[in-house]
Amino acid sequence: MHHVIGAVVIGAVAGGVAGNSKRRRPLVRRLVKGGIMAKRKLQAAGAAAIAETQKLVDEARAELDQPEMGHQ
Repeated sequence: MHHVIGAVVIGAVAGGVAGNSKRRRPLVRRLVKGGIMAKRKLQAAGAAAIAETQKLVDEARAELDQPEMGHQ
């Protein structure tokens, strides 16, 4: 869904740029570039969060799989 919203926003901006492209093009380009950079940062943060969560799951499983010592 977020792809559709982004396409609509870019389309609306591009439509507005058609009339005054020389003045607005650099602004639109910066906005698009900023959006791409933000997406990359969010993807990297999401990947790091997933990796950390997987480490926690692995540690918990390893701890549960160890035989209990001292509780007999």
